[in-house]
Amino acid sequence: MAKKCIFGPILSRRLGSSLGINLLPYKTCSLNCIYCECGVTTNLTTERKEYIPTQEVIESLKKYAASSQFRSAPPYCITFAGWGEPTLHSALGEIAHFIKKLFPEQKLVLITNGTLFAFYEELSEEVKEMDIIIPSLDAASPQALQAIDQPHPRITLNSYIESLIKLRKHFPGEIWLEIFIVEGINDSERELNFLKEKIALVSPHRVQINALDRNPAREGVKSPPFYKLEEIASFLGGETILPSPRKSKVVV
Repeated sequence: MAKKCIFGPILSRRLGSSLGINLLPYKTCSLNCIYCECGVTTNLTTERKEYIPTQEVIESLKKYAASSQFRSAPPYCITFAGWGEPTLHSALGEIAHFIKKLFPEQKLVLITNGTLFAFYEELSEEVKEMDIIIPSLDAASPQALQAIDQPHPRITLNSYIESLIKLRKHFPGEIWLEIFIVEGINDSERELNFLKEKIALVSPHRVQINALDRNPAREGVKSPPFYKLEEIASFLGGETILPSPRKSKVVV
């Protein structure tokens, strides 16, 4: 049960020691990103429901809180991540509230593709107890969105941007916008200019540039050279989160 619902703690480049929370069966998401390290999406959906029983998640967290592992080396944060899009779970808010009470010293983080806030009004309220939300925006043209993220038919570029703007408007914590760069798709001058325009609309607290560091869901996905990623980060007003080739790597 614990392996199904929680994992780690792992060492994250952005977050330090992080306990992961998985709320979904493999591989349930509103996007089918070609670079995803978890593999191809097998359940492409925008339907919110209780995918993994909420009580299983809560019992797993209680067990971890009582463990010697937690007492000896508590993580810096608790992070919703896992095998798909966490906001698809209909009890996300309930679980977040429970975590804040059980782990008052830890930061609560949500890693999300950010696509569902435009469709579900209740989500803005459910995520308010998060300390940090890390949504993604890989494309700012319909062509690049389809090529990289392969979204559920309900999701359009306009709905995606609307969703991120709504999140920024209602969320009281920090938003770190992640942009995954795929060589030959969203790294052209045209696409980067589109992205810069959309970033200005969303107005995140941070912009973080990421690229391929593990086996992708689809063959042929390539990362630009590190110097190009640094140039892109500078142009978009952000920072790279991939380790420099001159530095040793750590686990994401």
